[in-house]
Amino acid sequence: MRRNLAIVVALVPLALLSACGRSQSTQPAANERTVREFFAAIDSGNLERVRELTADDLALHALGVPEALSKDGLVGAIKSFYAAFPDNRHVIEQTLAADDRVAVVITQHATSKGPYEGAPATDQRVTIAAIHILKFRNGQIHEWWGLEDNLGLMQQLGMELKPRAAQN
Repeated sequence: MRRNLAIVVALVPLALLSACGRSQSTQPAANERTVREFFAAIDSGNLERVRELTADDLALHALGVPEALSKDGLVGAIKSFYAAFPDNRHVIEQTLAADDRVAVVITQHATSKGPYEGAPATDQRVTIAAIHILKFRNGQIHEWWGLEDNLGLMQQLGMELKPRAAQN
């Protein structure tokens, strides 16, 4: 089963890159370096650098969030998450740079130190798997599609998934 999951994790960024459309190549290697710098800036709390690396009209598309987040929305989300998980660190497992996009497979490691999305602090160590695709324009992150294992995070925090009661 782990082998099948590894194959899916390896193929999803390729499929998503194709599905997102393509434009002219802009410097895939430089974009990949920027992605690494971007996640390091998030982890170190350097929100000024996060702002510098993102376009003013950033659109962050996150699964389960109906409206794309702006640059300010991103910074707010980072602050909120790190208030609950102050030691969160992104481990970049894999990257794939093509044209003006970089796909990245990440594993996050953190400790629950504050309330998050209705779950109280638990002092529990958590691991969060994620896949992100970042699109660049003029050397900055312009669009971002993110898929994180939020259900797995909530389960690690002790939350339960229960079916809704039948509606009559």
